[in-house]
Amino acid sequence: MIEMPEAATIARQMNETLTGKTAVRFARGPLTHKFLWLNRPDEEYQSLLAGRTVTGADSFGRSIYLRLGEAMLWWGDTGGKILYHEPGAALPKKYHLLWEFADGSSLTFAMEMWGSVKCLDRSQFGERPHEENGTQPLSPEFTVEALSRMMDTYPEKTGKGVKGLLVATGYLMKDHINGLGNAYVQDILFRAGIDPRRKVMNIDAEERRNLFDAIQSTIALATELGGRDEECDLFGRPGRYIRLMDKRTAGGPCPNCRTPILKIAYLGGACYLCPKCQL
Repeated sequence: MIEMPEAATIARQMNETLTGKTAVRFARGPLTHKFLWLNRPDEEYQSLLAGRTVTGADSFGRSIYLRLGEAMLWWGDTGGKILYHEPGAALPKKYHLLWEFADGSSLTFAMEMWGSVKCLDRSQFGERPHEENGTQPLSPEFTVEALSRMMDTYPEKTGKGVKGLLVATGYLMKDHINGLGNAYVQDILFRAGIDPRRKVMNIDAEERRNLFDAIQSTIALATELGGRDEECDLFGRPGRYIRLMDKRTAGGPCPNCRTPILKIAYLGGACYLCPKCQL
C-alpha cells in the first residue's frame, strides 16, 4: 500500500512531469477489480477532466492529488502502481485505469489489494478534499504533545495495542496520524523499542518521546530515499528504503541484539518484532 513517503515521491514527480499537460481521454484498462472504488460513472470522469490542464500535484499523508484546474483526481488509501508513459511508449499489459494527454503521453493505474481513485469538482475540495483529515508526521503540527493527545483520546486505548493507534484512519478518529500504514509501523516500533501489542495507556512519557522520534526519523529517511523498495515511483523505479522488520528479515537476527526476529499476526496483519528489544 502507498504510505506517506511513496505518496510524497509520486506527487512530486507528477508535479514535475504532468503540469501543463491537457487531459483528453479517460478509459478503463483490461483489468477489473471489485475493490477499486470510483465515485462517479466513467462518463463523468471523461466529461469532467477532458480539456482540462494539469495545474500541479501534491500529497497529504497517504493521499495523492492531481489538480486539473477546477477538478481533482484523488488517490486515497490505495495500493498499486501509478505509472507515467512517454508519448509513443507501449502501455503495460495489465492495468485498471488510463488517462491520456494531448501530447500523446499517458498515466496508468494498476491497483493492488484495494483503493479509491475519486474525481472531484471544485465544490468538493479546497487545499485538499473536504473529508481528508489528520496530521502528517513531518508537519509542524505534529509534536510530542500532539502525539500524546492522540494517545490519550484514542478510543481503543484500553483494548488495542499501539499499532492500532499508528495505523488509525479518519474513520476511527479525526485527530490521527495521516501517512502511516502497516509497513513503516514495523520499523517505527522497532526503533522506539515498543511491542506493537502494548496498550496505549501503558506507554509512559519517555516512551512517547521515543515513539515520536522514531516516527519522524523513519518517515524522513524513507521520504528522502523515495519510499520503500517494495513500491515503485511514477516511472516504475523501486524506492531505496529497505525495511528492518518485514517478511524478508523474519527469523533472521535483530540488527541490535541478534535475537531472531519474530513474526506474529496482530490487528489484521503481520507484525515483525524483536522480542528482546521491544517491550
